[in-house]
Amino acid sequence: MIRPIKGGCATRHPQTFRMTRPNGMPHHVVLIVRTAGEFQIGEERFSVTPPQAIVLSPLTPYSYGNPHGDYMDDWLHFEADEPCARRLEAMSNRPFPIANHRLFTFCIQQILWELSYGQPACSRENIDALFTVLLNHLSASFDEQSERRTRSPYRERLQLLRLEMENAGEETHTAAELAQRLSISESYFQSLYKGLFGVSFQQDRIRMRVERARFLVTTTDLPLERVAELCGYSNEVHFYRQFKKLTGVSPGRFRRQGNPSEWQTQFNPRSSGDGE
Repeated sequence: MIRPIKGGCATRHPQTFRMTRPNGMPHHVVLIVRTAGEFQIGEERFSVTPPQAIVLSPLTPYSYGNPHGDYMDDWLHFEADEPCARRLEAMSNRPFPIANHRLFTFCIQQILWELSYGQPACSRENIDALFTVLLNHLSASFDEQSERRTRSPYRERLQLLRLEMENAGEETHTAAELAQRLSISESYFQSLYKGLFGVSFQQDRIRMRVERARFLVTTTDLPLERVAELCGYSNEVHFYRQFKKLTGVSPGRFRRQGNPSEWQTQFNPRSSGDGE
């Protein structure tokens, strides 16, 4: 079990600030560093550039601040049981990079909200779930350090673009447009995309469109031509052809079946073909 004690998000301190705890704390501390900072943890000194995370183990002396400007972080003090403490030990007392601070900020913010305002019947369960997410992502970020040194600097930006495509089915994204947004050539974009996601951009875009169409066909009574429009198709015949190619049935038959669970075709985008 983990018990949160106190914390804060987007806490900002002036250049003159220096947090010093020569005897450490009797519990664990997590810092999500969101500005540059200078740290001393035990006998070691670190210069930190954001975003990075630091897990401080109990009774570890530490001090930190930013002598060159404001310092900002998210922070959480908590008590951990023995299994959790063993898990934290491997990543403790040394800064490590994280891909994006927002997820960690969200988890800490929600833990603190549950601690102060959560309903007694479910706040404990919610806090445990939030801590699981927080610690899982801390562990993943710590384990990815060596990989992050060698992987493409475009990885996170491509992942965000892919999520954008998933959530904006009506938009007609093209490889050329997205490559321009990354300031790289279209051919390099195509290569990066396939290397990261294991499928070509064109195949993935078709899969996204058809999966969105499957959802709309089975959960709405929209005319099929409107479904096609909402999935980015300007040509209804083209929509019917791609839908049937990936599901094995036409959109109309898919809807008439009335039980989408019976049509849970496992799409294989690698076999769908690059062309539209």
